[in-house]
Amino acid sequence: MKFEDVQRLTDAWQGKQIGVVGDLMLDRYIWGRADRISQEAPIPVVKAGKTTTRPGGAANVLHNLKTLGATPRTYGVLGKDISGNLLRCLLDELNIDTQGLLDDPDRITPEKTRILAGSQQVVRLDNERIEPLYPHTKEQLLAAIQTDLEAGRLDGLIIEDYAKGTLDIGLVETILQLCREHGLPVAMDPHPANPMLVDGLTLITPNRAEAFALAGLYHSEAKSPITEDDALLDVVQRLLDRCLLEQLLITLGGDGMALFRRGEAPLHVPTVAREVFDVSGAGDTVIASYLLALCAGATPEEAAVLANHAAGVVVGKVGTAPVHLEELLNAFKAETGQE
Repeated sequence: MKFEDVQRLTDAWQGKQIGVVGDLMLDRYIWGRADRISQEAPIPVVKAGKTTTRPGGAANVLHNLKTLGATPRTYGVLGKDISGNLLRCLLDELNIDTQGLLDDPDRITPEKTRILAGSQQVVRLDNERIEPLYPHTKEQLLAAIQTDLEAGRLDGLIIEDYAKGTLDIGLVETILQLCREHGLPVAMDPHPANPMLVDGLTLITPNRAEAFALAGLYHSEAKSPITEDDALLDVVQRLLDRCLLEQLLITLGGDGMALFRRGEAPLHVPTVAREVFDVSGAGDTVIASYLLALCAGATPEEAAVLANHAAGVVVGKVGTAPVHLEELLNAFKAETGQE
């Protein structure tokens, strides 16, 4: 892409109102150093230093949308607990709209605690209880989305499923019906543990292993080029056949990503990451930047290139982190040799 096209699209998406519905989580990091091995077991002894917290899961998608210049809107459920209160405070500090964020005293806010020695993650502790939403909570969530749709406060919607209990197929189908009535593009980041291949999505963004799981096939080693990766092409065909889907974007780790559309040749976008420290949250960055680009008038090919560069920025950071607009523009400037 020419830098002028990138500038045009990023200018056009400023202020776009993008809703995010799904599993919001709190990411906690305990930063320390490890100088010795425990005498109790062959494990490192980490001397804890500072502790930081960041928006995780669907909340990280909101964070990415905000730092790229959009106006994100939140639809989800938190527990009335310390983690939930802290996550709500983090979103408020980022000036992210949380009117559609509900509290449920019977739920636990999912929290991932990562312990790091230097920049190396030693262990992750997940605190969660996976339970479906109460019927009245679903109704409140749908009412919040419908209110914003009818008021013209949404340009697009992202469904983020981490299989933590917020979403089920009935809720997703109702959300899609509401969005269709208002002509909104909808992207979904699906989870193999909660497969919901529903009709009417604009985009889904699984990674390679998730795509195989969603298609009900065993994962196999990647082959290059994409056009000769018969196993992956079989997965793609199955997914496109199972649901009325416009675009399928499969992230390929160090190999970048591939865009598939019915009746079109596959598009392989090689990675542009210079250094890879942590892939945590890279998928959140991809879906946020891709849908934002579509809402700004980008072609699917342009959206894929923008999302690939955005992911290339965040994998160079340690821990869950968003991409900022300036970082994205600088990545393209560096590629095109512009100052």
